[in-house]
Amino acid sequence: MRLETKQDILSAGEIGTQYDNAAKAIWRNREILAPLLQYSVEEFKDESVESIMKLIDADSIRGDLAVSDLPPAIIEYNTEQSSMTDKIITYDQKFKVRNPKLSDHMIQVMLHVDLEFQNKYTPVLRDGRSYPVIKRGIYYAARGISSQLGRVTNQTNYTDIEKTLSIWIVNGDIPKGLRNTATRYYITKEDFIGSVEEPQEYHDLMEVIIIRRGDDNASITDPLLKYLKSVYEADLEEINKYTPVSSNPQLKEEVLNMPGMSEVIFEKGMAQGLSQGISEGLSQGIEKTRKDDIEQLAAYFMSQNPEMTRDEAIEQASLILK
Repeated sequence: MRLETKQDILSAGEIGTQYDNAAKAIWRNREILAPLLQYSVEEFKDESVESIMKLIDADSIRGDLAVSDLPPAIIEYNTEQSSMTDKIITYDQKFKVRNPKLSDHMIQVMLHVDLEFQNKYTPVLRDGRSYPVIKRGIYYAARGISSQLGRVTNQTNYTDIEKTLSIWIVNGDIPKGLRNTATRYYITKEDFIGSVEEPQEYHDLMEVIIIRRGDDNASITDPLLKYLKSVYEADLEEINKYTPVSSNPQLKEEVLNMPGMSEVIFEKGMAQGLSQGISEGLSQGIEKTRKDDIEQLAAYFMSQNPEMTRDEAIEQASLILK
C-alpha cells in the first residue's frame, strides 16, 4: 500500500473520531436537546423550546452508564482483570426530563431518555451477522425500565416505574426507500373482549424512536430533519433559528469548533474506498468535495497543531482531498 494511501486512511479515521466526539459533546447541551424532543416526542409537541430546556435535568446527562445490569461499583472499578468489563456497552447519552403531561407543582414524573447515534442502519457484528437497529432500541428501552428496579436501586415498587424513551439518530448506510423518515414504536392497548378504561400511563412506559436521516444535499422540508441537518453541519446561524445557541458562549464555541462537513464527506469517501477499492472509493468521495474544502481542512489541521504552518496544512489537506 502506498504511503499516501496509508496516510489518507489514518487521517480519515482520526477525523471521523474527532467529528463524532464533537457531535456527541454538542448533544449534551439542553439547547440542542430541546428541539429534538419538541419535534419527535409526543409529550413535548405542545411545549416551547424554552420550556423544554427548563424541564431537562442537566445534572442527569451522562454518557458513561452501562446498558448491562452490572452494579456501578463493578463498572467503575479500575482493575487489571478487565475481562469482565471490556465488553460493557454504554449508552451514548442518557438523561432525565420532566414529563409535562403527568407532572404538576406538587408531583414530578420524569421521562428517562436514552439518545443513541448510529452510523449504520444495519450494523454488522464481529462474526459477520447483522441485526436491525429497532431490536437493539427495544432492548435499550427495556433495560431503561428494569434498571429503575432491582437490587442495584433497591426499589421494588412497580408503581414508581417511569416511562423510558430510546431515541436513535441514524446518520448513514440507510436504504434509499427509508431515508428522511422517522418511526415511533410504543406499547398500546387493544381490548379484544369488552371495553376497558384504564389510565394510559399504566401501559405507556416504553417507546423507541428511529430517525433515519438521508442525503444532506436533498430537499428537506420536515423541521426535525432540517434541524438535525443544521446540527451535523455545525451551521450556527441555522441552529439559532430553532434554539438560542448564541446565548450559551460555551455551546457556541463547541459548535464553531466542530469539524466541518468536508471531513465527513471525505470519511464517507474513504468508507466507500475500503469496500469498493481504495482508488474507486477515493474518486467517488473526492467528486463530492468543494474547492474550498482544502482551506477548511487546512484550518482544522492548524487548529489541532499550532506548530504547523499554513503552507504545510494546505499541502496536507491537498494531499487528502486531491
